[in-house]
Amino acid sequence: MPIRKYIADSAFDPETIKAMVVAFDDVMTILNIHGREDPLAEVIAKKIVSLASQHVSDPEQIKRLVIADSEPP
Repeated sequence: MPIRKYIADSAFDPETIKAMVVAFDDVMTILNIHGREDPLAEVIAKKIVSLASQHVSDPEQIKRLVIADSEPP
């Protein structure tokens, strides 16, 4: 799973990691991205890690922010 690759060297607590994984899986489903090797999966994972680094730990909020950032202007 791409998200675990980006959090390997980070100091996130188990609750935050769970929220990140849930948000990642949900965003992948909502955006209809099926392959974990899809370049967009990596972009999504990086955005989620960035948000978690800024202390955003609610999976619903993470999901909303990532999807809003993914929509065309």
